[in-house]
Amino acid sequence: MKSFRFHPIRRLREKKQFFKRGIRFVPFLFTLGNAFFGFCSIALAIEGERIAAIYCVFLAAMMDALDGRIARLMRVESELGVEMDSLCDAISFCLAPAFLAYAWSLRTLGFVGVMVGALFLIAGIVRLARFNLLHDQQSVFFIGLPTTIAGCFIVIVLLNANGLVYRPWFSFFLSFLLLLFSWLMISSIRFPAFKRGSLRVKKHYPVVGAVVLFAILTVMRLELSLLFLFSGYLLVSFGYQGYNFYKKNIERG
Repeated sequence: MKSFRFHPIRRLREKKQFFKRGIRFVPFLFTLGNAFFGFCSIALAIEGERIAAIYCVFLAAMMDALDGRIARLMRVESELGVEMDSLCDAISFCLAPAFLAYAWSLRTLGFVGVMVGALFLIAGIVRLARFNLLHDQQSVFFIGLPTTIAGCFIVIVLLNANGLVYRPWFSFFLSFLLLLFSWLMISSIRFPAFKRGSLRVKKHYPVVGAVVLFAILTVMRLELSLLFLFSGYLLVSFGYQGYNFYKKNIERG
């Protein structure tokens, strides 16, 4: 009969391996939280709670911003995570904003409103599928407007135009925005990723920017500040594209 021996080192290794296996699922919780808030946004929009539905999209964006960073911090990045992230983004930043735009304003346009919302959804899905194939090449710049930016911009416009959504002209304006962002998502325009010095920003600049942003959010309304923030991102992206185009023409000349 073999005698029982206690091996503290082996038990410690087993606990460490168990902890490593368990910690791999932490980023997935944030990824699934993205889809959860996207679904909540659609459900709340159906119930008529449209402001709450918009803030659910913002919460989904927060989950989307954290899952990848946590995965890199814990060194548990995987192809499964990339695929899941895109599927969740399709719900939260393609389907939910398109549904909100239709339920809030585009429904007055009838079939045209349905087609505009559907085009935004389809363009977002194409953008995410292309990102999955080329994500290794998009660490510095995104090819096409990210669905997170496009979806959040649409709901920010709805949030700021709460008193205008029932006017006929606003439906056409919103349709124009949806079509514009649909084209930007599937375009080849490069947008900064702000991951590895895409614009060669010095280390202290993000801290200063965060302080300035906090001050703006304190003094101004949150929804107006977010509108300025996302508009600034688009302007910086277009300005950088124009500068590169001008620089290339100068070099060729």
